[in-house]
Amino acid sequence: MKKILLLVLPFLLLQVSPIFACEICGCSNGSSFYGILPQSHKGFIGLRYSYRSYDSHLSSPTLKSKEDFWKAELWARAYPFKKVQVFAFVPYLMNQQTILSTGKKLNLNGLGDITLLANYNLLNTLADTSVHRFNHNLLIGGGVKLPIAKYQFDVLNDAEVANANFQLGTGSTDFIANVVYTLRYQAWGLNYDATYKINTKNAETYQFGNRFTTNLSVLYSKNIGDNLTLMPNAGISYEHAQLDRKYNIRNAQTGGYTSWGNLGLESYYKGVSMGVNYQIPLKQNLSEGEQIANARLNVHFTVML
Repeated sequence: MKKILLLVLPFLLLQVSPIFACEICGCSNGSSFYGILPQSHKGFIGLRYSYRSYDSHLSSPTLKSKEDFWKAELWARAYPFKKVQVFAFVPYLMNQQTILSTGKKLNLNGLGDITLLANYNLLNTLADTSVHRFNHNLLIGGGVKLPIAKYQFDVLNDAEVANANFQLGTGSTDFIANVVYTLRYQAWGLNYDATYKINTKNAETYQFGNRFTTNLSVLYSKNIGDNLTLMPNAGISYEHAQLDRKYNIRNAQTGGYTSWGNLGLESYYKGVSMGVNYQIPLKQNLSEGEQIANARLNVHFTVML
């Protein structure tokens, strides 16, 4: 009996290991990057574009791959009450995985999960009638990510990527808490935001690890003429994801952390805002070292209301 098991076991491992290894993949459904929010006292509607890429399965000659994630996102902000602002994020995702050993490309395109947020303005010295040497703006709130997108894959289907992190959505209702703080002194400013995302199980009993994201930026505002304002900014970001779970079993080939260096430029012309932000990874440890996050790009075009 032992001899039979020894003969059969290698074949079982050959069948199972590629499926579990494919859990190493860049995540297309993580937290949104807020960046420098345009003109905090106004509502807006706009379009954001972002690009992410990852190198995965670094130690495997046959499974080594590159994942590219493009996201076009409609975002909007409104003020239903004086001190309350609400956000809506509606993404469209284009995901591509390339197996480097064969050149084979697999794609997923479609609507992503929708996120709704509400923030309460605890402090805003710009809104009162007093003159302040330093101006402060503090927002605190939270929201929900709704499982609108498709979450479904078949490990026996060669046309799909058998990976929870490659899907268009998480398949779960997730909850978000966030804080945004801005300090202004003359033309200089400091912007800080932090977000904690609590993920629940989806219908396939998969649960993504909770995720913490924080950003700190220094900015400078320069008026050019009467209508144009330029705001260069630079800072750092940090992201940490806990391990995913399947049937309450932790997957060691998920989770990790990344720190980023950020460089950006915001522009305001009359009622229009445009911005670009470039992020370079500084230090990271993802999926037990089996994954590397590459540089990121974020751009937006936004109209003030």
